[in-house]
Amino acid sequence: MNKEKYIQQELLKTTQSFIRILLSVGALAILILIILDYFATPEHFEAFLIYRVIAAFLYIALFLIYKKVNKLHLIFLTLGTLIVSIMVELMILSLGGHQSAYYAGFIIISIFLFGLVPISLKSSLFLASIIYGTYLLPILVFDKITNLHIFFNNNIFLLATIFSALLWRHINYKIHIKKLSLEYELAQDKKQLADYSHQLEDMVEERTKELRKSETMLKSLYENANDGIVI
Repeated sequence: MNKEKYIQQELLKTTQSFIRILLSVGALAILILIILDYFATPEHFEAFLIYRVIAAFLYIALFLIYKKVNKLHLIFLTLGTLIVSIMVELMILSLGGHQSAYYAGFIIISIFLFGLVPISLKSSLFLASIIYGTYLLPILVFDKITNLHIFFNNNIFLLATIFSALLWRHINYKIHIKKLSLEYELAQDKKQLADYSHQLEDMVEERTKELRKSETMLKSLYENANDGIVI
C-alpha cells in the first residue's frame, strides 16, 4: 500500500468515527438545549420542543442508516447540517428574525461540525455556505429588517466564527495529514528494519551451517587420517 492510499484509508476511518459521534451526540445536544428554550422563551417552549424532537429523531435515523452504509459521508454531513440549521432558523424567525439572539445556534453548529469531523477545505466551505445561507436567506425573504445595527453585528460575528472554524479545520486537517504521513513512513522504516533483521538471521544461520560443515569435515579428516599428525 502506497502512502497516499494509506492516508486516505486512515482519514476515512476517522471520518466515519466522527460522523457517528456527531450524529449521536448532536441528537443529545439538540434535546438538552430544550432547557434553554424553557428559560429564554417560555412562550415558544412547546413549538420549539416539537422542532427539537423532530430534529433529534431525524438525527437518530441518520445515525442508524449511516452506521449500516458507512459511506456517502458528505451527503450525511450535508443532511445533518441542513436539519439542525433549518431547526435553528425556524426558531430565529419566530423570535424577531434578524434581531433574535438564537443566531448563536449557528455558531454552535459550526463549532460542532468543523471542530470534530476531519474534512477537506473544499467540503468545509460547502457546508459553511449551507450554514450561512440557511441563516441569511430566509431572513432576507421573510423578515423585515428594521434594526440594521443588530443585523450587521450578528452577521459579522457569525461570519467571523465560521471563518475561524474553517481556519481551524484547515490547519487541523493539514496536521492530521502530516501525522498520518509520518506514521506511514515510520511503519515502512520498521518493516525495512524487520526485513534486514530476518536477512541477518538467515546469513548467521547459513554461516553457522557452513562452519559446522567445515568443522565436521576437518574432524573426519583428523579421525580418519592414515598419516601421523603432530601438533
